[in-house]
Amino acid sequence: MAERTLIARVRPDEEEAGILRVASPVVGMVDGAPREGAFLNPFDQILTIKILNRRYTLRLPRDTHGRITRVLVPNEYTPVAFDDPLIEIDQRALAGGPTASTSGGTAGKAGEDAADDDAIIISAPSEGIFYRRAAPDAPVYVDIGDEVATGTVLGLVEVMKCFNQITYGGPGLPERGRVVKVLAEDVAEVEFGQTLFRIEPLE
Repeated sequence: MAERTLIARVRPDEEEAGILRVASPVVGMVDGAPREGAFLNPFDQILTIKILNRRYTLRLPRDTHGRITRVLVPNEYTPVAFDDPLIEIDQRALAGGPTASTSGGTAGKAGEDAADDDAIIISAPSEGIFYRRAAPDAPVYVDIGDEVATGTVLGLVEVMKCFNQITYGGPGLPERGRVVKVLAEDVAEVEFGQTLFRIEPLE
C-alpha cells in the first residue's frame, strides 16, 4: 500500500527570527515525536498522525529545513487540533538559506519556452482530491497567465473531508510569479508530490 502523506503547516515564530513553528495540518492523533537536535530536510518525516483509523506520515514542506530546537508534543499517542504546534526548527545555521525549488535539470518537451525550464514547481502536499475552485460555480483560484504573490491561494486538496489550501510562497521563493502551466484537472485525484502548477518567477 502506498504511503499516505500529509504536509505540515509552517510559519515563522513571532518573537525570534529564523525560528519556524511546525504545526498540524489536520485534527488527529499524533505519535512518534522526533528528538531535539535532529536535522530535518525538505519532505523528511516528522511523526505519524492518525485520522479516523487511517495512519498518515507527516512530512516537512519543500524548501523547509533546519535543526529541531523544541518538541512541543510528548512522544506518545496525543490528540492535536488543526494548527496545533508540534515542533520548532532553527534555520539560522544554514548559511545563505534555502533556494527556490525549480524544475532543475529535467528535460522539457521539444518546443517548450526556454523560460519554462526555470519554472517553480508547486506539488501536491498530500494525496487527495484537487480542487481548482472554492465551489462548483466559483471561478478558478488561478489560471495560466495570472500573476501570483506570496500567500496567493492556488487550489485545495481534500483529505478525509479536510481541505488544505495550496498557497504560493515559502523560504527562498520570489515574492511574485506568473502561472505558466496547470497540470491537474479540477476535482481530480492527485498523489503526494505530483506537480500541479509551474510558475515563472518575476523579479
